[in-house]
Amino acid sequence: MTQRTRQLIHALIATLLLFAGSLATAQGVADQQPPDGFETMLVYMGTGVYDATDPDYVMPDGDVWHREIMGRSDAEIAENRAEAVAFFEERFGLNPDTQDGLMLVDFMFDPRNEYRAYVSSEAAIPSEGWVVRDGGWMLSVTDPDGLDLGGEFAGTHVPQGAVFVFGDYNIDVPGGEPIIIHYQSGQPIVATESGMLFLCETYHPEWGWGRAQGISAPVTLEDGRTQANVRNVLTFSGLGDPDRVPNARD
Repeated sequence: MTQRTRQLIHALIATLLLFAGSLATAQGVADQQPPDGFETMLVYMGTGVYDATDPDYVMPDGDVWHREIMGRSDAEIAENRAEAVAFFEERFGLNPDTQDGLMLVDFMFDPRNEYRAYVSSEAAIPSEGWVVRDGGWMLSVTDPDGLDLGGEFAGTHVPQGAVFVFGDYNIDVPGGEPIIIHYQSGQPIVATESGMLFLCETYHPEWGWGRAQGISAPVTLEDGRTQANVRNVLTFSGLGDPDRVPNARD
């Protein structure tokens, strides 16, 4: 093999490696391995910028969520609502059908928030992310004096405006079936000056039970528009396996 041939081969290899690297960047980074002790991990972010006062914008409601996104019939919507009410009563001792000071509505998270999955231990996701459709049922405390909880939170008082959720993440996977992950409040969600912190139990038929926890803290920009600011980390199982987490037993 001549020196010229070796140079051509080396140049070809370098070109192929550069092309492969560019292709990987275009298609998305390689699968992110879950942290030690966990089976699956996902990271969502919402960073959309929009005019929250736009009079011409019609935000999709819970009916759009149930029928168009989840494809539920009237009977399935009624069944899903009954499951939500049963959960709220068992977990928090709250029943909007029998108690005053509560309001139950179905909802869909505003798509203008550009809520997307950016990291997954199950698949390579491109830099633009996969759209996360989010919706379900939201129970709000409307009593000006707040309410005392029951169930697993007996003795806990929550203020007016506290909310509890029961719904699903529906991740739009281009060219594939959507990934559907159920979620339900692990504790009351109460807004503060720092934003709205949330901790939810999650369930996926393959990954089992886990948790989603994060914050939504929108920002008002100088021009009056809203900058979404959502960060959400999902792990399965919820807290991992202590025997597989480094230093967990130290």
